[in-house]
Amino acid sequence: MDTEFAKFPAYFYGYDEIETFCLSKREELVEDRVGLILGVLRGGGIPALMLSQMLGVPVDFVYYSRREARAEIKNEEVFFTINACVAEGKRILLVEDMAGVGRTLINCLEYLRSLVEDQSLIKVLTLVHHENSRARPDYCKDCSGVRAILPWERYVTGSLCLDDFVQVGEALIDDQRYKKTLAIHDPAISMSLRREWVVDCHLEFDGDYNLTLEAVETIGPEEIYCNNESLIIWLLNKFPFVVMYKVIDQRRYRISPLD
Repeated sequence: MDTEFAKFPAYFYGYDEIETFCLSKREELVEDRVGLILGVLRGGGIPALMLSQMLGVPVDFVYYSRREARAEIKNEEVFFTINACVAEGKRILLVEDMAGVGRTLINCLEYLRSLVEDQSLIKVLTLVHHENSRARPDYCKDCSGVRAILPWERYVTGSLCLDDFVQVGEALIDDQRYKKTLAIHDPAISMSLRREWVVDCHLEFDGDYNLTLEAVETIGPEEIYCNNESLIIWLLNKFPFVVMYKVIDQRRYRISPLD
């Protein structure tokens, strides 16, 4: 596909490099007096645990419901730790794997800010940051010139992401429940969706690209089903982090900006 993102080389961001990046930020984080690390599940879990070991500070997690766009700390003891950090002037580090579209990170950050009056005590670290990202982390690896692929994302790097994954077990179906998904229907192009593909919103494309763009921005999906090729190319230019699927004979094929 002729997209800006298609020109970027794939960068396989491995566990060793993740560890090296976290270590490179250790001195700054010590100087910033980080007293608590909160990893956004699921992507922020591994780097949060790494940083906790490197800094010797407590770690816990923020649970994020993509369906409800709601962040939550489930461990009640964490609130006491947050209050202790505030009283001692220590910082709380929010950790996520990627600042992509940015909605998850921004919503989790807003949730944390609702708990901490002094905003200067909150810092954000991400493994990946792109120049088009909405969020602006305090610590990050700039991946603006590449398509960064983290170890836990490699199973979807091919252009064909078929339903074979569903047959392996319930994992992919369960993962689907955490994502906001949109189906864009073009009356001139058939698209038959299977019932187990959880779709939150349906949109009919009437040929107006700008209105479609406004609708997609309002909905804020992380996955889109669409069979209109020109619309797919246009949307991937506008939303390079969205996962795009074409549906052929009730089988879904992932369309990557790298294709």
